[in-house]
Amino acid sequence: MISVIGGTYREINYDDISMDIYGSGFRCCKFLLENNCAVNYFTSGNDEVVNYLKENVKVYTNFKFECTKSDNLITFKYSFALDNPNIYPSILSLKRTENIQVINENIICYGMLESEFTANGKKVIYDPQTPIKPKKFSEIGKAEQLIYIVNLNEAKAISSCNDIEDMKNYFLNEEKAFAVIIKNGPFGAKLFYKDSVFHIPSFVTKNINKIGSGDVFTSSFGYYWMIKNLPLEDCAILASKTTSLYCDKKVYIDSLEFDYDFIEFDGNDLKNKQVYIAAPFFSIAELILIDKIRDAFLEFGIKVFSPFHDIGLGNDESIAVKDLEGIKNSDIIFCVFDNLDSGTLIESGFSLAMNKKIICYHRTCEDSELLMLKPGKAKIFQNLTTAIYHTIWNL
Repeated sequence: MISVIGGTYREINYDDISMDIYGSGFRCCKFLLENNCAVNYFTSGNDEVVNYLKENVKVYTNFKFECTKSDNLITFKYSFALDNPNIYPSILSLKRTENIQVINENIICYGMLESEFTANGKKVIYDPQTPIKPKKFSEIGKAEQLIYIVNLNEAKAISSCNDIEDMKNYFLNEEKAFAVIIKNGPFGAKLFYKDSVFHIPSFVTKNINKIGSGDVFTSSFGYYWMIKNLPLEDCAILASKTTSLYCDKKVYIDSLEFDYDFIEFDGNDLKNKQVYIAAPFFSIAELILIDKIRDAFLEFGIKVFSPFHDIGLGNDESIAVKDLEGIKNSDIIFCVFDNLDSGTLIESGFSLAMNKKIICYHRTCEDSELLMLKPGKAKIFQNLTTAIYHTIWNL
């Protein structure tokens, strides 16, 4: 049995037109329950959350929960999964609930917006869930064996270090962690324990359902470590494979039990790689979209050439020449084809003639309208997050 502490939140995603009630805490429960693990869940919420969890108790007989009273069902609204979500109600106006206190042998705990908690256990996994003033586990709990699972920004915030070796030393020596996993998106993660370091690969998938992927990694790692009692490195590999299955198919499957052709991302150094963004930028909506796409690529640490940002507006012939030079100097071309802008079509045709790799994103085009791109090195996607990840994987 595993005790889970975490949020139960509504998630709206415009990229795949979805609205669900999950949050990190309940998504963790979902994975564990789907794999026949008994769960005691500690969360916060209003009557809607309580009724939703009661319905799940009818489905999963090994599921118990305690819900601390809160005024709201907090909502995360994403334009796409790599963008920062809007949170309702505003974090500044959220009322704090009573503290949640959990004592158990096995605990997986996620940072929450509306609640503080204390956790005391034998085996504990802590995923702080935010790079903005995250709590150190030493401030909120005790564990015989503590494992931190954090992304790079969270690791920097907690340790106040920028060098990954210094981060490792902080978690293992100052926080007395048994191990720490530092995640880095499509480039995989690093597992540090004792004097060992282990690279955890990411796996290439056809689809990218990113929202909740970190939750699934944490919950599946906990499952393999606490329930299956596997070595840490085995837990890490299996958790990464389980997460790739979730990303591809949105399923909660134990990868030990699933025959799947996992393709490991080789994780080449991409610092000198450049993406060219070919897209219209005439309306406010188009400008906002291009700005968000550019930010997403920059977050991955690669160079981006965006005609709007790097050249600007104008009708001079020299601007067109600079655009074409940007294509020549780029390793891959990211095209946005909605509205079939003539300039974007010319850029894609020039890229095709240059034998460039092309990633195409659209929501509104007919297949016949993009027919001429198919003989070249072009891959076409209708999900923006998936298109951006495949751009990284194809560099």
